[in-house]
Amino acid sequence: MGSYKKLLAGVSAAMLLACPAMADPMPAEPAHPDAAAVPQNAATAEPAATPPVEPAPVAAAPQIQDDPVLTAARAKLAAEPAADDEHDLKDQKALVDFYAARHGEALWVTASGVKLEAKALAAEIANAGNYALDVARFKLPTLADGALSMTDTDSLADAEIMYSKAALLYARDARGGRIPDPSEQLTTNLDRRPQWIDPKIIIEALAATHEPDAYLRSLEPQQPQFEKLRQIYLTMLPKDGSGRLSPAAKRIRANMEEWRWMWPNMGDFYVLNNVPEFMQYVYKDGQIVRSEKIVAGLVDKQTTIFSRPLKYVVLRPAWRVPESIMVNELWPNLIRGGGMMGKYGLQIRTKDGARVIDWRQTDWGSTDIRNYEVLQPPGSKSVLGHVKFSFPSQHTIFMHDTPDKWMFKPATRALSHGCLRVWKPMELAKMILKEDKGWDAAKVDELDRSGPLNNEIPITKEIPIHIVYFTAWVTDDGKLKTFSDIYGHEKRITQALDGQWNRINKGRDHLAPVEPDFNPEALAAKSRNIDDDDDRYPASKNATLGNIIGNALGLDY
Repeated sequence: MGSYKKLLAGVSAAMLLACPAMADPMPAEPAHPDAAAVPQNAATAEPAATPPVEPAPVAAAPQIQDDPVLTAARAKLAAEPAADDEHDLKDQKALVDFYAARHGEALWVTASGVKLEAKALAAEIANAGNYALDVARFKLPTLADGALSMTDTDSLADAEIMYSKAALLYARDARGGRIPDPSEQLTTNLDRRPQWIDPKIIIEALAATHEPDAYLRSLEPQQPQFEKLRQIYLTMLPKDGSGRLSPAAKRIRANMEEWRWMWPNMGDFYVLNNVPEFMQYVYKDGQIVRSEKIVAGLVDKQTTIFSRPLKYVVLRPAWRVPESIMVNELWPNLIRGGGMMGKYGLQIRTKDGARVIDWRQTDWGSTDIRNYEVLQPPGSKSVLGHVKFSFPSQHTIFMHDTPDKWMFKPATRALSHGCLRVWKPMELAKMILKEDKGWDAAKVDELDRSGPLNNEIPITKEIPIHIVYFTAWVTDDGKLKTFSDIYGHEKRITQALDGQWNRINKGRDHLAPVEPDFNPEALAAKSRNIDDDDDRYPASKNATLGNIIGNALGLDY
């Protein structure tokens, strides 16, 4: 913009010199105090003819001479074959566009040699191991005494491109790009994504700063916990320079990698549920204002790891039974007589909810329960207790109360069908509704006692719910706490970072359509002579019916 203003000033000056009448215009004539003194023919006198003025030619802006290294780098990038990997291809396109638009000098290397910015960039990339990144992934030019050994234009252009590609790859890795799609590459129960930044933004930002090293550091996760883990990680690095990490160091590395997938802005007010710890924390302005126990999913019915904004607090909630429970637990029970329907007060309705069907008059050996929905109305038997916290996703997981308070006693609380049971959930509801709506505790208590059934209270503020999987956590006083890798996610991340992709056990796809693990017709034929569905189970199991559907329903028998 500055050059543009100078150019306009120069053009104006040239026009003024070429046209003196414009440079020194005739002052406007003041109104005369005595109109009679003005000659009568003054208004009708013909003006004197003025010779036409030729406009001054506008001087062309001086062209910026491109450094030969820039010209050569531009040509090399344009001639490269398209990359196979989609993320490499985005980097490639960003560099082609950047160098096509750039003029003057290249970004890192000129005909005179390597710039100071390139050396600062290379030094920071060489320090990648201190951030639990893999230095070997970054290809940089070799310097001898701070200079490139090859000084021909072609080699200098190659060096320029290497610096830019290494910088973009570092940016990807810093944002979690070593595992581009955790839900596809590791397990569907890890619904996380790298926090990508457009490579065009990265390269433009690097071009705009004289401190590329500081810019690269700013791409690392800025959450305090990441830096605390990093400081612990530094103490675990091998002293012999071998690069071989201990299991303890790999655990910290895996947890640091998970932070690269977290939202950069966790929220001003948010709920964090750490599954391996079986604990919930509420944060406000960076400080913990509540910490309580939670119950998470069984190993074969895992709580999925993801983040979503809270949409509703539901008081006196109804429960729509998940399809997995409908198909493989309720359906065979219906074939055997349907004893659970009465015990838990369940209803079967059409998909549109318009009609409740009589399940006693239905032949469940030939009727597919997936054509219906099963609902448990609010009431004393409600598996959701007094309150449900809804943050919709494809995983159909939410937080809720439970009548089964015994579940909070064990240290390892992987006991549910996937949803999170919360200790003292009404306290959480009051905290959230005060934050969102300014309601006091008395109002919430009144709605809980006598408010509408299935009362969905919409949340208008941004209150993220983060379900996380951290097996390592550093306290404010610097103490490292570790937790069991109950679902194996830490192991999967470690195998991926070690390049052992073929050893990763992804487990089942929990989003796949639910298929019955039994033959309905065969089960019906076998059960025709069984009058009571409880005959299917030994007496010891009848003592804890929660094992049949109880982990879903949360009832202790």
